[in-house]
Amino acid sequence: MNRERFVNGLKDAPHYSKKRRKDILERVLRRSNWKTQCTVVMEEFAELQQEVSKQIRGYGDKIGLLEEMADAYICLEHLKSIFNISDGDVLRAMEVKIKRADDNLKHAEAKEKREKMLNE
Repeated sequence: MNRERFVNGLKDAPHYSKKRRKDILERVLRRSNWKTQCTVVMEEFAELQQEVSKQIRGYGDKIGLLEEMADAYICLEHLKSIFNISDGDVLRAMEVKIKRADDNLKHAEAKEKREKMLNE
């Protein structure tokens, strides 16, 4: 997207309801082959990856990152629609992953505590 148009859109962005956003995204999908749309999804995530890399190296900018993140969120919505995955499915999957992260943190913190006590 044209950067100036994107920045201007941030200033007075349209306020679509969740239902209206979903309708627009579904219309986009109906106009393209699902495999083509999946390829677009992969390309958009590659662009996000490049933008994150720029951030790490110190020459990215917040607007570029924000634009690529927005594209990625839209692509996730496309994937949910293409593969018939509900918001509930995603939330449950996220809970499983977050629980795993929590368990890993607890294990690492307990290990650090034991090591600290042994070294005192």
